[in-house]
Amino acid sequence: MMQLEPNLAALTWFCLLWSVCCICFLQLVGMYPLQRRFGAAVVAATLLWSALFVGTIAFAAVELRWSTIVVVGGVLFLFLPELFQALPRHWRDGRAGLGISGCVMIIALVLLAQVAPPALHTWFA
Repeated sequence: MMQLEPNLAALTWFCLLWSVCCICFLQLVGMYPLQRRFGAAVVAATLLWSALFVGTIAFAAVELRWSTIVVVGGVLFLFLPELFQALPRHWRDGRAGLGISGCVMIIALVLLAQVAPPALHTWFA
């Protein structure tokens, strides 16, 4: 594995962060078009997701080989919808699930800010 990707710690963080991005993306896609009762919450979650997505891609671009990003990111994006479908419906489509995913995205952003290399710290400032 070391010949394919020498930075296994960054690969592990990328897998975790990209998994959160994919699961939250699937949930947000199901919430559009905006419904009146969830409108502001969905927009806030979309902004959180956008920040997490950009940060995860920037982290991966700095820390990993491009081939690793493509292969690992693609495999996760391909197989995570099965995990998403296994979640209870009220977590996927309800207000509770939106709140949980918002909290998870905030935690992921905090973790990303802590593990990001110095080149990306200006983005988080």
